[in-house]
Amino acid sequence: MKKKLGLLFGLLSLLSFSAFTAKLLNNDQHFVNQQLLFKPKFELAVSDQITEAINNGITITFVVQAKLQQTVDWWFDSTISSKLYTFKLHYYSMSRIYLLHNITTDSSQNFVTLDQLLEQLSQETEFSFDMAQGGDYIETRIFLDKQALPSTMQLPTVFDQDWNINSDWQIVAIKQPVSATDE
Repeated sequence: MKKKLGLLFGLLSLLSFSAFTAKLLNNDQHFVNQQLLFKPKFELAVSDQITEAINNGITITFVVQAKLQQTVDWWFDSTISSKLYTFKLHYYSMSRIYLLHNITTDSSQNFVTLDQLLEQLSQETEFSFDMAQGGDYIETRIFLDKQALPSTMQLPTVFDQDWNINSDWQIVAIKQPVSATDE
């Protein structure tokens, strides 16, 4: 019985591992007046199934989120501001062009290769937070929005690790601005 349970837990842990991930590599922060400009840089690795879907005309949606958080000692931390960008990736086979469309700003960019598009997507977003309200840290993440897939693809991708691209929430400390007296 213990061997079977051990085998079951081992299989479950293998299923939860995904080689196709998104992770936060670094971030750029700078202050302009009372505004914090935060630009996360992610590393994206997509599976062959996602690449095949894009190359066959399926539109893939990624969401990048950032939340300005305030630490609260006695309860859950408080969200001061929450922002997101939604991106749609599409391939046009007749012109052999990959399109990255930012739904939030209604802007588009064309790319010759999918790798170029993914590189741009991984560093495309810049969030602006009003620091007059305070804030101790930022939580950020990027994920593939499975609910935006065509309805016939949604159920099969729920537990498919090839479609599970999610960086989970990454915590980033806010770098304090350098004042003129410190220099």
